Parts: sequence; structure tokens; C-alpha cells
Amino acid sequence: MSIIAFVLIVVSAVLHASWNLMAKKSTMTVPFYAIICTTSALLWLHVQFWTPIPVLDLPGPFWLYLAGSIASDVTYCFGLLLVYRTMEMSTVYPVMRSLPLLMTALLTAVLGWGAPLTPVALAGMGVVFCGCMIMPLKKFGDFSLKNYLNWNFLFTMIVALGTTGYTIFDSQSQSVIRAAFPDISKPVVSLTYYSTRGIALSSTLWLLILFRSADRAAVAEYWKKRSIMPVLAGLAASLCYVLVLIAMNYVTNVSFVQAFRQIGLVLGMAGGFIFLKEKCTLTKIVGIILILSGLAITIIR
Repeated sequence: MSIIAFVLIVVSAVLHASWNLMAKKSTMTVPFYAIICTTSALLWLHVQFWTPIPVLDLPGPFWLYLAGSIASDVTYCFGLLLVYRTMEMSTVYPVMRSLPLLMTALLTAVLGWGAPLTPVALAGMGVVFCGCMIMPLKKFGDFSLKNYLNWNFLFTMIVALGTTGYTIFDSQSQSVIRAAFPDISKPVVSLTYYSTRGIALSSTLWLLILFRSADRAAVAEYWKKRSIMPVLAGLAASLCYVLVLIAMNYVTNVSFVQAFRQIGLVLGMAGGFIFLKEKCTLTKIVGIILILSGLAITIIR
């Protein structure tokens, strides 16, 4: 993995932890997420006016991958609002960020997308995963399968599936654009895709809100209070994922993107301790050590 991808992913991890902290501290709802996505879409709308890529002329596979990405992101949204209602951020953030790591590696290997993962890289990812699975435990003696077979774990799995889906679909969408326009620079490809994706995602979310009275009432409440939190979260989320999309152009396998985004786990956990006053436990500390060790193993693969 290139140094460019590494730096982009690290900065992205900081921004990702930041907007999740805002979502947890506020009341996470579909309208909250819709405002996040709309802020992002408006921020990058200008790309549609100067990009040399004729978006509407992109081939059919692009639109299929885009639809898959939007469906996955909506799934992620519903899973996120469920887990943040019932679990601590310092507990759920590591788990919901770690599961997509193995899911993405498994799916890309099965589908034959990207360079094969080496045994060392897989071992590093496995260490990261183990660290993330330890962190939710209050003490090591609590390790039991039944502690993971509950509604909270199901909600976390929904988030993980959504994350895995949009990561893979976004990577493939950009591959289609690069194949259709090989002379266009990679950053322009990423920005064009992200702008197009933002318009599609925010439109889908607002359409869903129209059919739910509770969501319409929540939108009215945000407007009444002139709440700026979802807008700030939208700015952080926007810059976060643009960097991820650009980084995808500089890795041989999209699973490496998932692996190094786990750096944000340290920041997400620290945010839970500092800003949300959540309890720091030995299992969480050991989990973070394992995560960092796994990342180091993956780097030297």
C-alpha cells in the first residue's frame, strides 16, 4: 500500500470518528443522517459542473454498482441509529468497524477483485478483528458466544453489512469510470463519483422520510432549533469518505482500505471516554493494543 493511501486513510479515520461522536452525542435518526448526506451532496455539487466525465453517459454496470452502494448505505444508516440508541460508542464503534474488515476480505477473495491477500496480511487483519471483538467485554471472563448472540449484535451486523456493501460497490463503481475514461486523473474520478453518489443517496433518504411521519416531525424540530450538529457532522463525513474514495485508487486490494481505517477505533474509543464519559476497561485497552499490532503486521506484509 502506498504512503499516499496511508496518509489519506489516517486523516479519514480522524474525521470518521469525529462525525460518529457527533451522531452518538446527538439523537441519531434518519433525518439526522439525511442532513449529513445532504450537506455532503451540496458541498460537492460543483463537481457536476466542471468534471470532464459525462456522468449520464456512464455504462450500465456503473449504475448497478451505484444502486448497490446506495442500498448498502441506507442499510448502514438504519443499523447505526439502532446501535447508537442501545450501546456505548466505545463499545460498538470498534465492533461495527472491525466486522467489515473480514467481510470485505472474504468477498473480494471469493469474487476475485483486486490482488490476492498474502497470509501475513490476512494474519494482521485477523489480529485486528480479535482485538475489536475483545473490546465490548467488561472483563475477559465474560467471553462467551451468548454475549454476541443478541439484538445489539444483530444491529451491529447490519451496520457491518452496510459498510461492507458500499465499500465494495464504491470501489467497483470507480473501476468502471476509470475503464471508460482512462485518461482522467484518479482524484477527479473519485470526486465525480462521490458527487454523483451524494446526490443519489440524499435523494433516496429524503424520499424515505416522506413516508414516515415521525421522521417528518424530526426534520421540523431540527429546523425549529436551527441545529447545526448534523451539518457539522456532514462536513466531517463528506471529507472523510472523499479521502477514502481517493485512497481506493492507490491500493491493490480494497480490503487494505478497510484495514487501515481501523486506526479511527482508537480515536472513537477515546472520544467515548472523554466526551461521553464512558467507562475505560482493561479489555478495551488490550483490544486497542491488538488492533495496533494487527495494523503493524499488515503494513509489513
